[in-house]
Amino acid sequence: MSRAEQTIWDFWADRYEGLWAQHFSLKPSRELVHAHLEEVCPAEPRILDLGCGVGQFISELSERRPGAELLGFDAAESMIRRARADYAGPNVTYEVGTVWDVPRGDGYDVITSMHAFPYFPDKYGALVRIRELLRPGGRVMLIQANTEDWYDRGFLKFVKLTTTRAEYLGAAALHELMGRAGLQPGVVRPIDRWRFIPSIQLVEGIKA
Repeated sequence: MSRAEQTIWDFWADRYEGLWAQHFSLKPSRELVHAHLEEVCPAEPRILDLGCGVGQFISELSERRPGAELLGFDAAESMIRRARADYAGPNVTYEVGTVWDVPRGDGYDVITSMHAFPYFPDKYGALVRIRELLRPGGRVMLIQANTEDWYDRGFLKFVKLTTTRAEYLGAAALHELMGRAGLQPGVVRPIDRWRFIPSIQLVEGIKA
């Protein structure tokens, strides 16, 4: 991460809960993942959240699944500092780093990445690494804005101005990339979409 990119995420770390996207995008995304996890996840899973931000999702998981082992990773030190201070839990660990820094250990049942995957510079390589980190039958769930039509593409150009370099792929392109990385395609589930925001979908891959 460059110094300029670090500065942007340092700025947003202290303002994260006040982002306009919390109401229209981030909270609905978290609720979508919680609902899907209830359907497909074991009772006491090992879950990794990549690009965990200040830890809102991991903290919610800790309350809902006290028997889970939860790990949040983010490349921005400011985000992890806030996560450790404000969103800690007895079954939660936060670390600074990228997917390449994650220890495999016993592997993970679920790996999530919520609105972070567009910022991964090597998306194919990251998915190969994610497959290595998953247990057999494990799932990766990418939740992000998708470029499904002209409105999405136009809106996301504006989003890029407020963050850092990003590439927003559509669901079909994400599944194609997952397939190349050795993951089987899973579900595609959209959030309830407000009319003026781009399409946001959960795109899942499964390790056979």
